[in-house]
Amino acid sequence: MEIKEIGRVSKKFLSKEQFDERIKKMRKEHEKPVKGMFEFLDAQGGWLDFAYRIFPEDPLYTIRLNHGEITELPMGIVKHLNNTKKKIRRPTGEYNQGSRGVGLVCETISRIRFTPIDVL
Repeated sequence: MEIKEIGRVSKKFLSKEQFDERIKKMRKEHEKPVKGMFEFLDAQGGWLDFAYRIFPEDPLYTIRLNHGEITELPMGIVKHLNNTKKKIRRPTGEYNQGSRGVGLVCETISRIRFTPIDVL
């Protein structure tokens, strides 16, 4: 009889001091204020509501942004907004012999954009 244990990987954890130091550094970068204009490309003239919390001890924020609004947000939320994309899948119309059907082309486009005033 042979028994093998698979999937047991020892994880390396940071010490409490190192963890707190990294959280402070992340929080400092995250909370830097940025003033800019919000654009909602999917529904121009509309608004976007979302809930946001990055650090476990923070309260849950509910944020509402209107299209074309100039506001000041933390850098972490700005990065989060600018990385919001949607995937559009379109069939290529070609049937490949070895595949299971019609091929798909996947295109990603930006849904929302926050442009800092420095760039405007």
